[in-house]
Amino acid sequence: MGCFAKGCLTVLVIGFIFIAGVICSGWFVFNKVVNNLTSAGPAAVQIEQPSEAQFQAAEKTLARLNQAIANKEETTIEFTSADLNALLARHEDFKEFRGRARIDLADSMMTINVSAPLEAVRWRRLQRRWFNGTARFGLTYSSGEFHLDLESMEAGGHRLSGVFVSNTFSWFDDEGWDDILKGKIRDYGTGDAFLEQVKSISIVGDKMVVKTQKD
Repeated sequence: MGCFAKGCLTVLVIGFIFIAGVICSGWFVFNKVVNNLTSAGPAAVQIEQPSEAQFQAAEKTLARLNQAIANKEETTIEFTSADLNALLARHEDFKEFRGRARIDLADSMMTINVSAPLEAVRWRRLQRRWFNGTARFGLTYSSGEFHLDLESMEAGGHRLSGVFVSNTFSWFDDEGWDDILKGKIRDYGTGDAFLEQVKSISIVGDKMVVKTQKD
């Protein structure tokens, strides 16, 4: 499995799933009904199946990034929503997300639609429950740190604004989110190699821009 496969999309999907679980836990702590935000089972996330040409183009972009990381080269790689969704839909490395995630990039923000189990969350009330919802956020990685700007979330027909999330989770500063996201990367076996070779990740317009660096 390539560095990008284990790293960048792990941050986007697995990292967000964990954050969603934290937010749902907080909602429960503040005496809201967990059943309103979570579900007893998964939901199918609709994603447009890519053409063969689209999938091959996405694979080539992924291969360029993996090669740059492996060779410790300095370069800039851009992924569109179509690229990311083509990889989610057909790449073998992402089969666990198939039918469970869709990514849209616009206005330098990311919107992710995801259906995921919350079994990793320690709150017993949330185990055996599923998060089926969306989130819109800005995400950057630079100077060795992740920065998350969560604008809104929606689950079970309830929309949580960024203001609510910020007030509820004021103890999660940038350092807190950084620790969470790096921890999820390490959980998936990438270790520090990916983070050492990637200089920055940012959402610019309708693209995800990944810059690699030399030693």
